[in-house]
Amino acid sequence: MIYARVIVAMAAAVGLRLALASVTPLEALHVEVHAVGAYLAVIGALYGIIVAFLMFVVWEQFNRVQTGLGKEAAALEDLCRVATFLSARDAGSRIRLAVRRYIKSTTGDEATRLARGEESAVAREQFAALSQAVRGADVTTGKDDVVFAELLRGLARVTEVRDDRMTVSTTRIPGTLWNLVVFISVVVFGGFLALGVHSLWLSLLMVAAVAGSITFLLSTLKDMDNPFIGVWNVSYVVMTNVGSRIG
Repeated sequence: MIYARVIVAMAAAVGLRLALASVTPLEALHVEVHAVGAYLAVIGALYGIIVAFLMFVVWEQFNRVQTGLGKEAAALEDLCRVATFLSARDAGSRIRLAVRRYIKSTTGDEATRLARGEESAVAREQFAALSQAVRGADVTTGKDDVVFAELLRGLARVTEVRDDRMTVSTTRIPGTLWNLVVFISVVVFGGFLALGVHSLWLSLLMVAAVAGSITFLLSTLKDMDNPFIGVWNVSYVVMTNVGSRIG
């Protein structure tokens, strides 16, 4: 889909340049080449700063979501490991069952919900059930007191990691900032469109390359801003692997 947009943008850019050449003499554009060059230098520098900032932000967000899944999976596995030390086998089994159900709900419809900026109600309910299973564990001996305290600390770690992951997963580029990037992209392309290059063929290649590059860049930013749909998606394999190990 991204490559189709790039090809369409390049074709449209060539058409616009040919249309401009048919109504505006090349000599008129060439006279103002230095002014247009200065204009592109200023706008291009501003554009580069904004795009670099956004690329860093969306890449960092993508990595935080993926890393958060790994940390949450590890914390859940540790929770199950600690639960095996409870004297009451049923209590440990209930905790492991609650973890498996939570992982199943997380790897189910959560990605679809988060893609729309919503939290999965099923995953939220299963996490509440997991919390209840941990807090309701039977404590019958002194050893269980120590194990129960460690279970509560483990649950707190899972909750902290999950809350951070949910926050990052539903964060998107603000609409105003996105509109700014699109606007400056159009302004930059307009400068290259009006650049008075003597060779028409060179001018066509230039505007096509600029249009394709800008479209590719904006499409990549938009795709990575939502790590649950599109070309680049986070992977829930780490959660699935933990679910299979504790099964």
